[in-house]
Amino acid sequence: MMDAPRATYVYGVVAAGDSTEIHAASVGGEKAQVRRVVLDGVAALVSEVPQGALVAARDLRAHWGVLEEAAARTTVLPVRLGTVMESDTAVADEFLAPNAERLAALLAELEGKVQLNVKGFYDEERLLREVVQEAPQVARMRRRLQTLPEAATYYDRIRLGELVSAEIDRRRARDAELVMGWFELLAEAARAEPPTTRTGAVNAAFLVRRDRVDDFSAAVERLIAELGDRMRIRYVGPLPPYSFADGDVLVETGPWG
Repeated sequence: MMDAPRATYVYGVVAAGDSTEIHAASVGGEKAQVRRVVLDGVAALVSEVPQGALVAARDLRAHWGVLEEAAARTTVLPVRLGTVMESDTAVADEFLAPNAERLAALLAELEGKVQLNVKGFYDEERLLREVVQEAPQVARMRRRLQTLPEAATYYDRIRLGELVSAEIDRRRARDAELVMGWFELLAEAARAEPPTTRTGAVNAAFLVRRDRVDDFSAAVERLIAELGDRMRIRYVGPLPPYSFADGDVLVETGPWG
């Protein structure tokens, strides 16, 4: 029986001189070793995969697992999920060669830095209760609607929903400003994205020097104490700089994006 055709899967890019060993499971469900294709001062982290469709959930985990293991010890630029090329030669000629100068510049810019993600989530019931308590117009309209038949208040209920939504947006903006300011002196750069869930309050990524990660983590603990029960914080990292490795060949957003 003939062996299945093989291809080369690309995870990310590191400096050519980097020798960090990667032991995470590779994409494709096999025990293929993650290795390097080196050209002009940069190196692509790759592994061999069988040609054909990948298995989404399993290979998502493997892709991110390789990148996160690399990021724990070195600077890595994440490459688009699902980047499969014909061979190592294609990786060198079609990916690294045309982009080597830009990739090397990005690596130099991000050297020694990692991404740390901070997300905040509201308790929905508590959030709505506080909006009613703190917004007089909402409270008045809500009391009025409770005294009228539902059929007679259709448009008022729409208006109430709009008022509540506006109050929640104001609260989100205020809390995002608080969180971004909280870490301002610890981060080299920061990016805030819209929350991805209805109860999401803050969705922020911070670029932090590796030697300041412990200080940042301590600041997260202080923020959690400051917020109390008002917001639940989810803190993830260190991660590859998904949000800061801009470029049309580096468009992976990461599992926490």
